[in-house]
Amino acid sequence: MAKYKIFQIHLTNNEVAHVNAHGHDSVDKQVARLDLMSPYRHDDVLPLVRDAFDKNYFKHVANITASGLEDVFTIGNGYGDKEDVELLDRMHSLSVGDVVEDDTGTRYFVNTSGFLAVA
Repeated sequence: MAKYKIFQIHLTNNEVAHVNAHGHDSVDKQVARLDLMSPYRHDDVLPLVRDAFDKNYFKHVANITASGLEDVFTIGNGYGDKEDVELLDRMHSLSVGDVVEDDTGTRYFVNTSGFLAVA
């Protein structure tokens, strides 16, 4: 078993209010979040992930103790032992657009089908 870090993009209340008043493209963090969640992204998603990290859009929201990435995904969606999840901030279920970091520091983008290593 290893400990995996979970990174997600969350908008602040002020950013949500701004999006509601002016549209999704009015907040850069929301644009990045939606781009990363797009099911049509494949090979070109990794530069977007790196850019979002560089801009500090991703936040370390939890640690999950698991046997591998698939196990992290299962636990991160509420189907594992709650004792294996250490919440650091609010977290939604693990999904496309999120990033998982293993105990070696390698980051993996949660893609529409599986995980992509972020080099």
